[in-house]
Amino acid sequence: MQKSLVVRGEIFIVRRHLMSETITDDRELLQVRLWARVKPFNIRSNDCALWGGHRLPAGYGTLQDPRTGKPIYAHRLSWELIHGPIPEGHVIRHLCDNPSCVRPAHLKLGTQKENMDDRKRNQREKCLPDLTDEDVTALLYCYQTGRWSQGDLAKMFLGSGAGQPTIQRILSGKSYKKAKGPRTNKGRGRKPGRRKK
Repeated sequence: MQKSLVVRGEIFIVRRHLMSETITDDRELLQVRLWARVKPFNIRSNDCALWGGHRLPAGYGTLQDPRTGKPIYAHRLSWELIHGPIPEGHVIRHLCDNPSCVRPAHLKLGTQKENMDDRKRNQREKCLPDLTDEDVTALLYCYQTGRWSQGDLAKMFLGSGAGQPTIQRILSGKSYKKAKGPRTNKGRGRKPGRRKK
């Protein structure tokens, strides 16, 4: 049984497969695998269709291609199922600025330059802010007191705990070398000697 819904220019094909029925068409199999992993959303509104399967740290959904076994991006597959293959040198852009969205109406074909222009326009240039030498000096003295962890300092100075590796590089002297303040080179210490028998 097949039921098609057309909402605002989008075509959603909902198929119910019985347990005994097998899917032989690769395209149909990919379509079923894609939409089975999308979180419920209201098709009558302009809400994002969020990917509920495996996501990369950047938020892009992935699934495994049953033919090749290689991972494919969910948003690219969603676009390809409606419009066909992606031309060479083109990317799929998110109009909603949400990397886990797979809704075809929120996806648009474009070039890498257009994608970078979108990034600038939406102010997604850089995740973490730059630190001044004064910030780094304050950070070094704060860490020396022992009251704050590296994760706490990342939240205070960079606005996100994701900046902890940056804080670690500053504390160990690998970055912002010209800033003044106490550096910590804790390391792992010296390895214990071997036992004598």
